[in-house]
Amino acid sequence: MAIAPANSTYQYIETKVRRLTASSSEQSLRSALIQEYVNNFYNQNFPNSIKTDQMRSVYTFYTAPNIDRYPVNVNYNQAFRSPVYVDGIQGSFFKDRDQFFLMWPRWPTLFQQAPTTLTGTITAATNANPAQITSANHGLITGSVITITGVLGMVQLNGNVYTITVVDFNNFTLDGIDSTAFGVYVSGGTWTANSQFFSFTIGTVPFLSQQVTIGSVDTNGTAIRISDDGNGNLLYDVPNPVISVPPALTNVPGMKNLNTGNPGDLVQTLIGTVNYVTGLFTFNLPSGVSVAAGELLRIFVSQYTTGRPYSLLFWNNEITIRPIPKYTHKVEVETYLTPVQFMSYSDNPIMNQWAKYIAYGSAIDILTDRQDIDGVNNLMDAFKYEEGLVLERQGAEEIGQRNTTIFSSSVQGNGNYWGAWGNWY
Repeated sequence: MAIAPANSTYQYIETKVRRLTASSSEQSLRSALIQEYVNNFYNQNFPNSIKTDQMRSVYTFYTAPNIDRYPVNVNYNQAFRSPVYVDGIQGSFFKDRDQFFLMWPRWPTLFQQAPTTLTGTITAATNANPAQITSANHGLITGSVITITGVLGMVQLNGNVYTITVVDFNNFTLDGIDSTAFGVYVSGGTWTANSQFFSFTIGTVPFLSQQVTIGSVDTNGTAIRISDDGNGNLLYDVPNPVISVPPALTNVPGMKNLNTGNPGDLVQTLIGTVNYVTGLFTFNLPSGVSVAAGELLRIFVSQYTTGRPYSLLFWNNEITIRPIPKYTHKVEVETYLTPVQFMSYSDNPIMNQWAKYIAYGSAIDILTDRQDIDGVNNLMDAFKYEEGLVLERQGAEEIGQRNTTIFSSSVQGNGNYWGAWGNWY
């Protein structure tokens, strides 16, 4: 006759908790409450150094040409450690940005660029409020500033500067301009937009994503700030104003000014795109913003040379590699899988041996919340015995293993010759 195997599922754990707490019925202790206690103990009270160590695995990803940043889903992989292998060759692992970027500095290169002059032909103008201009495929955006010349008939439009609102691809209106009393449009006319539209290419490429900085001064003397989001989008950045409470000019003894508007917090507007490999920039400044006369855009980018990667940084849920690859490479690094909760009665803990330990710990938490101190004391010896078994197994596994301490470098695995210096091409 067959004998039933040992049970270490959640169903066993819940049954064990009921026995240990003398709560055999649903009325005395709801199953939903037991589930909460068990999952809380498993996720929060269980020795994490044991639990996560049993969830080690190898995380594998493949590089893409000219891509150096690879986001990680921490719902599955919560941490990484050495060793690192690229195409089977050991490399270096970093968790300290300071050390990583000391080895791989991001040196900026300055470029300067004048605004791109954009022109178009006017084919119609309406006597309306606001005046509407027809110009096929004009390419303007709402807020563009233009100058109109050469119009016959509706000559009142000539020689003036206007801010426009786009109606569609072929039409736009002139903000605040009532042309109902103007002459009737006959023919001709050209509009010119400058200091707002930019389309240019930086010839020395490629350059790093998230390291593009563009600045200038607008017609009001205000700084123009543009950055990239790392995904090829250019963002117009407006910092929060600096506000003081009490006002900066008020001298109140014993009080100090408190900045309630953090200037580091930015309001960002998408204005265009950048290609990190070809060096092509295309963007329009926001409505009402144009580069002051005589000013240039100053563009800082950090250029790089491609090669086979051999350094890996894990920081802020993202993997960064250097050198930045030119080809596809296989990267392997050790990972700690994120611990999960019990989701069904048939689930097992990571190690079957942990089932009784989880049951005792959950039962003690329940009795503690009941203020049943005698019940807690009755279970404590058995709980410590089960914990000892769990720790004993972990201790036997770790014998002879080097432990990381505060004196250990965050750089691990220098690799062999090729792993240390890479294979450039």
